[in-house]
Order: sequence, then structure tokens, then C-alpha cells
Amino acid sequence: MEILPAVVLYAEVILLASIDKNLWRTLYTPFNVLAIPYAVVLTVCLLINGTMGFGAFYYPSIWVWVIGLLVFYVPSFLLGALYNAATRGVSDLSFKFYESDIRTLEKITQVIIVLFLVWIAYLFSTSPFKPGSDEFGVALAGEGLFGHLFSVLMALSILWIALVGKENKRYWIYILCFIVLGVLYLVKSWLMIPLLGGIFLRLLIGRMRLRIKLIAGVVLGGFAFFFLSYWISMFMTNRDWGMQYYGLTSSEYAAETVEYIQKHFVTYLTAGVYGLSEDMGMGIVEPQDPTKIYTSFVNIGHLFTGEEMVSAINEKYITTTKLDNGTNVRTMIGSLFIYLGKWHAIAYLGVFSVLTHVLFFIARQKKSMLGLVVVSWVLGNLFMGWFEFYFQHLNFITVPLFSFALWEICYYVRHRNSQDGLLRR
Repeated sequence: MEILPAVVLYAEVILLASIDKNLWRTLYTPFNVLAIPYAVVLTVCLLINGTMGFGAFYYPSIWVWVIGLLVFYVPSFLLGALYNAATRGVSDLSFKFYESDIRTLEKITQVIIVLFLVWIAYLFSTSPFKPGSDEFGVALAGEGLFGHLFSVLMALSILWIALVGKENKRYWIYILCFIVLGVLYLVKSWLMIPLLGGIFLRLLIGRMRLRIKLIAGVVLGGFAFFFLSYWISMFMTNRDWGMQYYGLTSSEYAAETVEYIQKHFVTYLTAGVYGLSEDMGMGIVEPQDPTKIYTSFVNIGHLFTGEEMVSAINEKYITTTKLDNGTNVRTMIGSLFIYLGKWHAIAYLGVFSVLTHVLFFIARQKKSMLGLVVVSWVLGNLFMGWFEFYFQHLNFITVPLFSFALWEICYYVRHRNSQDGLLRR
């Protein structure tokens, strides 16, 4: 029965997600944030199975996620049961935060934004690359000091998204500045993940409720950013070249660009799940290579040894549809299975799940804003598990580290001022 793994997957997600929600008293748990988006994207893949130029979906590839989600869920169940017992009868969603912390983090945010404005002005006057090009994006925030400053802004943006409201509309300025920088940077994931993290933090602390309007806004917002990033790089930056190369007028090239972006959005949305399907259907084209999973740790070691840095990028592209070029992404759990092998992947998922849920337990029980910011960053990365494995990138380590550094600065400033009010949001 070909469809059996899909039936098992949906039954598993529905059952475990509902148990997880009851144990942790929230829908926004690490397991649910990982499992539900994958199930939704899988549904899209199965609906377009064999149409729109796609090949037949390889159903056995779903077993990788069936087993992987079960492994990831075990620590959630154990720690969730402990959390449920420890917080029985407690319904307070408030978290500890201080007035001086807000003022300190605002000043840091403002300084970073000013530094980026100066840096952008410098690049405009000296860089041979146009905004919208990959080279300009790398120069802007892809390396060096400004690469790290962008990581700091990721952590801060999660916080401002969580706290913004009628009483502090100025936070929108910080959020919009981050979005503009993310658009110029052109790396879609490093804009989407912090934005998702901020939304998850708002949901976790009760400043927002999950509604159809919110889901529609996230989907439309994601498509809008996707469209804008490709429009800038394909039309605004390369319009003259494209018109000359294809022999089109400006309006014709614009229409062709719009049509391509619309088609590419579908292939991008399904790239991870369908990429894993095609890869396993072909017998897996990549050799096992743990450095693709532990890239950031390997490269940190290479900084001291002087060895050449390794790349986390999958060099193997697979064609999933005739409408687009190939894909090199294989989902989060699929990447673990491909590069680590079955047993190593199970061990990785188990350990990672324990660490994630211990952090989730402590942050929620202690009502720590720092812990919840880091948790929300992890949730944003887990949410993108339907697309790719993001935990091998240095940002996954540096954003939490910078978050701790920011709170240490706040702690120092707070204790210099004896008159400080404790806020409960």
C-alpha cells in the first residue's frame, strides 16, 4: 500500500501534537513547530504529485520523518510530563523583565542601525556591486564585523517583535530596519527565521493568539519577501542584461520575471520534501559526510589549525520539476539521515531534542525572557525543518551567544542603577 507512510505520518503528527499541547499547555512546542509545517508541506507535495512537471513522489522517503519525529518526541513527552506536574494549577503567562533592560537594548539596537546606515552609504559609494546582487549582500552582512552585528540584530528583532504594541510603536522602526537589511542581504532564511521566532515568542507569552488572519499574514508575508528578493535581483539589478539577452522589452521582461517567480515559489516551497523524495528514489546521491552537519564546529576548529574551511552547502542538485532548476535541500531530518546514516542520525536527534526541551522547560518555568528569546530562535529554525537543516550554520550558535551577552550587559547596567522597576509583560 503505497500511501501507508503518509497515513502513518499524519496519524502520528495529529496524536503526538495533541498530547504535546496538553503536556506543555501550549501548542507552540518544539515538536509541534517541527512536525506540523512538515505535514502541511508534505500535503502540498502529494497534491501536486506527478503534475506541474514534477515526477512521481517517492512515498518511502516519508518513513525517515515518521521515525525521526518519534525519536524527537520522546524527550518532549518525558520533560513535558515533568513540566505538567511542576506547574499544575499555574496559569500566569507573565515573564520577568526590567525597565532598564528595555532602555539598554534600545540603545544597542539604535547604535547597530546607525552603523549599518553608515556601512550601506560606504558600500554605495565604493562597492562595484549593485544592491540586489549576491556580492552586495555578502559585503553588507555576510561576513566580518557586520555579519556578527546582523546576528545581534536577529536576536534583538525577536524581542522587538514580541514586545511591539500600541504602547511602544517605536519598536516598529527597529523591526522595519531589520527587514530592509534582510531584503538587501538577500538570504531569505536569515530574515524569515528571526521574524518567525518573534511571532512564536509573542504567542508563547500570550501577546498574540493563533488565528486564521495570522496564518494568512505569515504566508502572504513570506511570499511577499520571496517575491521582493527575486524581483530585486532578477529585474531591478539585471533588467538591462535580461532585456538584451532575451531580446525583450522592459514590460515583457517584467512579465516573464513575475511568471518565473510565481512558479519558483511552488518549487521552493516543495524543494526540501520533494528533494528528499527524489534523492531517496535515486538511491541517495550524496556520500555520508558528518562535516555537513557539524560544519560550524569543524570550522571553529579549523580557525585554530589553519585548515581550509568546509562548506555546509550540498553540492548535489536534483531536478524535481521541469519548471525550474534543481534543488540541493533535503529537509532537516532528511539531511541528518543522508549525511550521518540511520543510527548516527537517531542519536543526534535524541541528544538535540533533550537539549532543546531542557531549554524549553527552564525558560517557561523560570519565565526568563532571555531563555524565551533563545527558545524562540530555536523554534524559528525548527519551523524551517520542512525545507532544510539549519543547525550547522554558525548563526545558530552565535545568536544565542549574543543573546546571553546582551543580557549580561543589561544586568551590568541594571545593577549600576539602584532605582529600577520590575516589569511583568
